[in-house]
Amino acid sequence: MKYYYKFNSEELILEVPDQVYYPREDSELIAKVLREEHIKDKKVLDMGCGSGLLAIISAKMGADVTACDINPIAVEIAKKNCERNSMTIRFILSNLFSNITDSFDLLIFNPPYLPENEEDLYSEDKITYAGGPTGRKLITEFIEHAKEHLNKDGKILTLISTLTSEERIVELFHEAGLKTKILGRSKIPWEELIVIEARI
Repeated sequence: MKYYYKFNSEELILEVPDQVYYPREDSELIAKVLREEHIKDKKVLDMGCGSGLLAIISAKMGADVTACDINPIAVEIAKKNCERNSMTIRFILSNLFSNITDSFDLLIFNPPYLPENEEDLYSEDKITYAGGPTGRKLITEFIEHAKEHLNKDGKILTLISTLTSEERIVELFHEAGLKTKILGRSKIPWEELIVIEARI
């Protein structure tokens, strides 16, 4: 499938195969918040890059971008989408920070955040329901190591849902020594999407 995103006067076109998360309302909310950031010449890591949307937007904004994903199909299609949109981005196959050694001015993470239920365990959609029983599995692991990869004055943008428990995610950031602020909200059926900024 193709995904189209309007960036200023350009139209970004991304190929998104079935094995890669298709950008939805969550991607568009965090993209909207990202575009308000001042990241020209900053080092940015797009964690769990999927089809590469946020990485490409960051590169279009003048950032020095690294993108990673645990899914090799995602890494390959994101590379192709990067080339299709005339951007230069480094790509790494990595399970969260397992192959990331550098530090960054901005970490972006739009994780799988929906809590799985018994039916999901037998679903083929392992991308959407990789958040575990509470939806917090990957975001918790991310928060545990994110601070180690932040430059001085660096920060994190991550997206969660009210189904993930905003209160608990904020607590996890605070326990990791990070301050938080809400930068965006969007109500959709059954839940509210939330973009959290975290920084030292």
